Amino acid sequence: MAATQTQTLAYVYAVTWAAAGARPLGRGVHDAEVTAVEHGELAALVSAVEPHELRARRRDLLRHADVVRDAFERAPVLPLLFGSVLADVDRVVTDLLAPSHDELAGKLRRLEGLAEVTLRASYREDDVLRELLLEQPRLARLRGSVSPVQLGEAVAHALAARRDRDAATVLETLRPLARDFVADEPRTALEVVRAALLVERRKLAAVDRKVDELARAHAPTTVFKYTGPLPPHHFVTLTTSGTR
Repeated sequence: MAATQTQTLAYVYAVTWAAAGARPLGRGVHDAEVTAVEHGELAALVSAVEPHELRARRRDLLRHADVVRDAFERAPVLPLLFGSVLADVDRVVTDLLAPSHDELAGKLRRLEGLAEVTLRASYREDDVLRELLLEQPRLARLRGSVSPVQLGEAVAHALAARRDRDAATVLETLRPLARDFVADEPRTALEVVRAALLVERRKLAAVDRKVDELARAHAPTTVFKYTGPLPPHHFVTLTTSGTR
């Protein structure tokens, strides 16, 4: 009985300059060796993977992120999402690098010297509600005079207004320091800011100081989580079918 053959796919992590891809690249998803597939000025960072290995396990998600981050430390990168594959290494050239070579190279040039930082800011519920009651005594007076539903609606409205005001302050403070930024809609009533900023590396220290100032100013009610420098995940849309 003939053995069943499993097709090996080419797993793609990122596109970078060919010169940067010439260095040792370590190991990636499922502990496979990462190599560079070059075409012109570009290199795609790839490893071999079998279809049954493409599961979003934490270890492999971290390996994917590590490969992209390590490449980013050497040169600008265009990251792809976890699980991006092509049929084989030849398709990496014919389907990804060759058709969009000039566009991809242009994106890399525009990203030279830039890095992403992310910012999350969220209220501590008890603290922000305490401040709302101090700022708006009418909310406290509503207790006992309206139904719990009406009181909840009044508090929710006041919280939303406070959140919009604080979010505007944070973003307006940081926006002049960023080349570009993306602000997502809050995912919960207590989330104030969920944003990514594309900044010049030489300005990272200034951004760090400004975020620290904001965190101190909002410390009575708000927790800040600030991460970076990172590859520009929020500012590149790149798939194994090309760029868009």
